[in-house]
Amino acid sequence: MTGTQARAAGMVDQEHHPFLADVAQALADAPEARVSIARPAFGSDPDAFAIWAFDVDPSCRGLGIGSRLLERIASLADDRGVTLHVEPALTRDGLLHLGVAEWYARAGFVWNDPENPIADGQMQRRPGLASRPRYPTI
Repeated sequence: MTGTQARAAGMVDQEHHPFLADVAQALADAPEARVSIARPAFGSDPDAFAIWAFDVDPSCRGLGIGSRLLERIASLADDRGVTLHVEPALTRDGLLHLGVAEWYARAGFVWNDPENPIADGQMQRRPGLASRPRYPTI
């Protein structure tokens, strides 16, 4: 198994879903990035997945690699009718990192609880929202 296959296999260790195969190919095209996607622990939507980790090699940050990959994953989710969930990163102090939340919002993610986004801390992106990004409001 090649390094890319091993990285993709770690992401798709659950039952096969066409979206996961698409994401594995996107990751193969972006070796500087690592993304963990799996079925969320909550909800019953069979076409929902959660982004558990998203990272770009520190030497490659600021080049748009992560943004392009997130946009591609969002587009693949649209194509497959997949809802995505994410819990934006927390700072070392346990506070919500608004820069990360805004980054996800540019790809069409919205707060699960727009009235109290920090308490819930989770965002979702339903298929088709990439063309209508919304920015989180606090």
